[in-house]
Amino acid sequence: MQALTEVEERIRSARQIFLYLDFDGTLAPMVADPAAARLCPEARETLRRLAGRGSWTVTIVSGRAVGDLYARIGLDGLIYAGNHGLEISGPNLHFVEPEAAARREPLHRLALELAVRLRPLAGVLVEYKRLTVSVHYRRAAAADIAKAEAAVREAVAAGGEFRLMPGVQVFEIVPRANWHKGAAVEWINRRLGNGDALAIYLGDDASDEDAFAVLPDGITVKVGSAATAHARYHLSGPGEVDEFLSWLEQAG
Repeated sequence: MQALTEVEERIRSARQIFLYLDFDGTLAPMVADPAAARLCPEARETLRRLAGRGSWTVTIVSGRAVGDLYARIGLDGLIYAGNHGLEISGPNLHFVEPEAAARREPLHRLALELAVRLRPLAGVLVEYKRLTVSVHYRRAAAADIAKAEAAVREAVAAGGEFRLMPGVQVFEIVPRANWHKGAAVEWINRRLGNGDALAIYLGDDASDEDAFAVLPDGITVKVGSAATAHARYHLSGPGEVDEFLSWLEQAG
């Protein structure tokens, strides 16, 4: 990443640091089967050491559910913001976005409907996560992706309670609520920040743009494709993220 000298100066002068990280495509490489995604042991230990510093707060912000994230990372000192920030859990923190919580039943019905409709399309997986639904197509044939998208768009439009959000090889179905990863970041900053904390956010997905946008004075890093509307810096993939986290540990 360019401008490491500038980043190092800001880290060393900050009294409090909030480190935010997406999971898939940022901390862990994208894999064909979402259930097979893993965090490498070295990165896990780096996160543990950073979270153990009194002035650092480490948060994982992901489309995955909180329980799924914790099972893959397993560190108690972290904050987990799952379902694109609709649920937040960590030391002395618990939040579930009310509108999303109220729509669990219709969301479940929608997931069941889609599972039936999409069953004939090999490689398309419907994942119900209680507050959101992911329709993965990483393993689908190219000809079936358009069919899956048409079915998802039709089902979402019929109810009106949910919206479709783009992702990396996934269709994300989320409640129509005024909440996203950026709102989750602001919520955490308000509750735990001292007013002048430095925020560092790394993410690879379109949904991370909401977080980049609310952190104009932060260190925002787009992972993967360099195309971004709001991030100030760029890393090529999880390998460079691991290197950057190790550098952060030394620089801080």
